[in-house]
Amino acid sequence: MQTQATILTNMAFHNATWQDATHSICRDNETPDQLPAGLQVWRLLRLRKKFDVVVTMGARISLLYGVFCACCGLTSKQIMTEVFLDEKKPHSPLWRLKTALFRLISRKSIGILTNSSPEIAFIARRFAIPEEKLRFVPMYSTIAHPELVETNDGTVVSIGRTRRDVPTLLRAAPEIPATIIIVTDRAEQLPASLPPNVEIMREIPIAETHALLRRAAVVVVPLMPTERSTGQVVMFEAMALGKPVVATRTTGTVDYIRDGENGLLIEPNDAPALADALNRLLADPALAHRLATAALDNCRTDWTATAHAQNKLQAIHSLWQQAAQ
Repeated sequence: MQTQATILTNMAFHNATWQDATHSICRDNETPDQLPAGLQVWRLLRLRKKFDVVVTMGARISLLYGVFCACCGLTSKQIMTEVFLDEKKPHSPLWRLKTALFRLISRKSIGILTNSSPEIAFIARRFAIPEEKLRFVPMYSTIAHPELVETNDGTVVSIGRTRRDVPTLLRAAPEIPATIIIVTDRAEQLPASLPPNVEIMREIPIAETHALLRRAAVVVVPLMPTERSTGQVVMFEAMALGKPVVATRTTGTVDYIRDGENGLLIEPNDAPALADALNRLLADPALAHRLATAALDNCRTDWTATAHAQNKLQAIHSLWQQAAQ
């Protein structure tokens, strides 16, 4: 029987499978968002000797912890997760410095976990490390009790801000015979004149976003081409509520949506294709129901918190064993 790595982390993932196999620096009801970065790094450094692996969540904590270990000549024992690639800015000294530091700590780390399979090649190339040091761990639905919500008010709903392709959705809107509700943040720049069937909501509470999803006929996740994994949270929430999803074929979606089986994928920047996909689902309730129920089944079996925990632990142990060889 293989020995399992002992794991220290700054994650606060409240799942029994994960909690039984790891030790978090977050105490009681603390979350990483409530703890200053310096305190998180200090707790990781103070306890690291007792563990085989240190799993750091988030780019900032990963960078601070890794750089401190490198500067002090310490073995970091580090596996990074949720280190999302930012937009390339090769002429920015700050971007070049951050990239150089990530390359340094990545070389010294045990490895990196990603939320999508395309990120493996993107991150390996950006940080100049072999792809063997990365593992893809599928994400999961945050809806605790997935259910089929069959009633709807005919609306098309788009929620989110990171790398959302709102311009393409707005170009498609005049060809869609439905109200389109776009939920975004206050920083999103929108045209002064919008199509008459488009409603804009900004930074609403999560309970309201879930209410919009429950009432939606179709949920759309329009994304810009990107090396960053994004869009999955809303996509999974919609699927877990039994709503058909149309999304852009890009980094954050290709591992989860099987075109024509549990959702529809369209190519980036293609407004006519986006309008056509949405209209297909609005006009064909049977197709919408088939795609939605297939996605709901995935949320109940493949994309659960326990499955995610098991996959993450397996990836961590795989990287640890690889590093020990």
